[in-house]
Amino acid sequence: MKKVKQLAALGLSAVMIAGLCACGDNGGQDNSSTPDSAAQDSSGQESASGESSSEESSSQESVSDETGGEAVTLEWWYRGNGVQKDTELVEDAFNELLKTYPGMENVTVHFNCYTGGEYKNSVILAQSANQQIDILNTVGLDFAEEVGKGSFLALDDYLASNAALKAELPDWLWELGSIDGHTYIVPNYQRAANMMYFITPKDYMDKYGDIDAMREVFQNKDRDVETVAATLEAYCAAVQAGEGAQKYMPSLGTSYSTQYGFMDRYDTIYGKFIKSKDSDTVENIYMTEDILKAYEISAEWYKKGYVHPDILTITAKDFEGANMMNDISYIYCMNNQAGDEASVSQYYSETYGFEVYAIPIFTNYYITNTWAAGGNGVTAKCAHPDEAMRLIELMTMEEGTELYNLVVYGIEGTHYEKLDDTHIKTLEYDGTQGGVDASYAAMKWIMGNTFHAYLNQGCKDGDNELALEINNATDNDISDLMGFSANVTEIATQLEQTQAVTDEYRMALESGAMGDDWKSYYDDYAGKMNNAGLQDILTALQEQVDAFKAK
Repeated sequence: MKKVKQLAALGLSAVMIAGLCACGDNGGQDNSSTPDSAAQDSSGQESASGESSSEESSSQESVSDETGGEAVTLEWWYRGNGVQKDTELVEDAFNELLKTYPGMENVTVHFNCYTGGEYKNSVILAQSANQQIDILNTVGLDFAEEVGKGSFLALDDYLASNAALKAELPDWLWELGSIDGHTYIVPNYQRAANMMYFITPKDYMDKYGDIDAMREVFQNKDRDVETVAATLEAYCAAVQAGEGAQKYMPSLGTSYSTQYGFMDRYDTIYGKFIKSKDSDTVENIYMTEDILKAYEISAEWYKKGYVHPDILTITAKDFEGANMMNDISYIYCMNNQAGDEASVSQYYSETYGFEVYAIPIFTNYYITNTWAAGGNGVTAKCAHPDEAMRLIELMTMEEGTELYNLVVYGIEGTHYEKLDDTHIKTLEYDGTQGGVDASYAAMKWIMGNTFHAYLNQGCKDGDNELALEINNATDNDISDLMGFSANVTEIATQLEQTQAVTDEYRMALESGAMGDDWKSYYDDYAGKMNNAGLQDILTALQEQVDAFKAK
């Protein structure tokens, strides 16, 4: 473990500044923004070297504390549950414990936690007002956009000097914290991928289905929409014949417009624009060849009575999951989880209160080009990058386990009871994480390395081992776009316009509720999408994907 004094000897501030200067291309962003970015880089260099502007000095002024060392205050910004009743209490306890770690004796951290609906706007306002932000979490932000406007220091030189931190995370994850070959954040670490499962009551399958035949169809890597649809339709027809006509299926359109279904694996290029794993072509997720066939079949299912007649107004949650044995219900649902068929079937059987089969629809895992857990980076205007990186290191490494769990779960005896070295009982919630109504709770996947988190009653023994097994599996499929981030500056208007069109048409097409009129309705949709700038988006994103792959 590198200690802060060793980092100082290496001249971390200086090498970070050098790294920032080396990234004058703004992470591959549009060169038209170079003058503004250059100005931001300049201000970032000044603050990182301690020669801050007069505005920054007022907020980042360092004073000597009672030990004689320089007192440092770090402002940590992240998304979560917002300020809760005990946030200040936990912050005080966190800072008391922080001072026991080498190099952090004179450091105080202030939590700037905002809910998901508040976070991005709060960050934008703070940046505009030149408010102090030292550590910035990317969950809820556009990572590429923040890099493009110079928000982060490049961490390449720091990571080169800290082998322990570099080795803590797999190489593919570091790529997800990088843009154009430079690393800007330390990614938060969690399970990298889920599996999709077809979940149906055991009673229905035993009476009306052929589970071996379904496994063969679902897990065939060359499966097509028609074969999946025929298998599902035969099952639904048999259940309806035995249980009644009010046993329905989710629409097929829904299963081919989301990864919560039978859709082939894909990478998100931006928003609803994707690239399938086995293709190099950027497409809109609602306009692929497969979804077009799914729209057609959904319309047929609707006419045949396999889809609920009020599909456009009902809430799917009322008919799936634990409700699948009700008189009016879906006969299956799709969900994401991890593990083998037996263990996942047992999990959902216990969750729903009746026995189910959970059939995985793939035989391996796919690690996409996006990382929902984001990460923490040091801002270009941080006056104390050594201390900021040390804090991020503690949230990531085993050394900081106690500190990390304090910020996640709160204070022992107040917010949780310690059962043993790795197990706790949270006192206000039984799920894996608490919500805004708790007196204090943070989201472990936002704060750092989840593999160092205590297991509360919402977790299962073996969860971490399974996650690491998945993350390190040699048969994983891994995206060929790791580290890719789209620049959408030139197509922002078209993205907004096409999204508005999609919002108008999507549900009617997915549901099948248009019946025989589905094709003319789709043609109207496609026409409006083209008028809204669809081709501009496809061309711009395709060029960026091609350029990235060419490297």
